Amino acid sequence: MIEMQKLSSPFDLIKKSVNIFAKKENLVYLIQIYIPMALFSIISIAQNYLPENIRNSTSVWMVSGVVILQLIYLLVSVFVTLSGIIAVGKIIGGEELSIKKTYKSALPKYWTFLLLSSVLTLAYIFGFVLLIIPGIIFVVWFAFSRFAAVEKGLGVKDALLKSKELVKGIYWKILGRLLVFGAFTVIVQMLLTMIPYGVGSVINSLCGGFFILPLFLLYKELST
Repeated sequence: MIEMQKLSSPFDLIKKSVNIFAKKENLVYLIQIYIPMALFSIISIAQNYLPENIRNSTSVWMVSGVVILQLIYLLVSVFVTLSGIIAVGKIIGGEELSIKKTYKSALPKYWTFLLLSSVLTLAYIFGFVLLIIPGIIFVVWFAFSRFAAVEKGLGVKDALLKSKELVKGIYWKILGRLLVFGAFTVIVQMLLTMIPYGVGSVINSLCGGFFILPLFLLYKELST
């Protein structure tokens, strides 16, 4: 049973994630997966160098362009996150690391993943707006739902239930690990933002797979 299972410490999982990500073939593969996010990061940086009258323009065309760009960013970011989860799964499973095949395998799962991501966002917002405690409970319960949806091909409801099942009896252990993973991610991202000229922001956008790894490794421990 999961509650009797000895889990790796969050620090061991982070160390293992660093070793996996630093391996040359894995590093190149994951960076390529997240290149679309880097492109959006570069666009965002470039906007800061536009003339002030353009940046502050409230014309219909400018506002419409910004809204459309944000929508495209949202849709693409969901696809890249989905592809990143598939990519991490392939690395852990010792499968072929093909960008083309990874993107192709993400397409059939995209709309379910988008719906699940939307449900999770609304649940977290609702939980934190009501009270802090429900929000934290939802975060722990559903921490593995996206992995379950991608790896097991589950629908939204089943993915949420599967994630909740995985944390049953070990809620506090999972919460502790999530806090450590979150702190680690924040620290790394803060260090990257210190790199000037927007370079750090671009590097950060390429590290999505790295930030997924610790939680994914924990998910694999729970689901095996």
